[in-house]
Amino acid sequence: MCRGGSGGDPSWHKNGSGLHKLNSINDFISCGNYLIKEGYVHKDQLGAIGHSAGGLLVAAAINMHPQLFRAAILKVPFLDVCNTLLDPSLPLTVLDYEEFGNPQIKSDFDSIMKYSPYDNINKGICYPAMLVTASFNDSRVGVWEAAKYVSRIREQTCSNCCGSVILKTNMSGGHFGEGGRSGQCEELAYEYAFLMKVMGQLGASERDF
Repeated sequence: MCRGGSGGDPSWHKNGSGLHKLNSINDFISCGNYLIKEGYVHKDQLGAIGHSAGGLLVAAAINMHPQLFRAAILKVPFLDVCNTLLDPSLPLTVLDYEEFGNPQIKSDFDSIMKYSPYDNINKGICYPAMLVTASFNDSRVGVWEAAKYVSRIREQTCSNCCGSVILKTNMSGGHFGEGGRSGQCEELAYEYAFLMKVMGQLGASERDF
């Protein structure tokens, strides 16, 4: 369990937020290494899923240790942290100052720039396969964040790997995707198909995903 989550007492969350946000990311990386070390998952088969701010966590961990992961799904992820928090006209910016800091304050800015996924993409490095989703009508995370991130990933990372980064944009849903059971099942099926393909679990006739 990572600091910054909702488990434990309030101090547990506080020790993984604001100026201590790196604690949360380092805890997540440690959990991944533990799963491999203890044999719960093969070292080439570790995947991760993050939704919204959880997407920030996963993407930041990938920047720090891209070789740790085989695949990742980032669902409407918060990726362009500094630029978003510098725009107080956006719906959640002011509320997010408590969680991530206010980049107009130098100490907070320096902290954010150490982990902001968009600002820390490695050049020429192999990255895991990724499915990055966005929603056009998302009022919490701008649709442009995923688009900017995927564009930079494709531009800067290993040319052989960047083709495995998919941007899927929902043109009608919001932050929580399509409403209704059918829409949720379709979304989940797409994610499972992506993971099965990149993990090498699909048959030859199923590879036209």
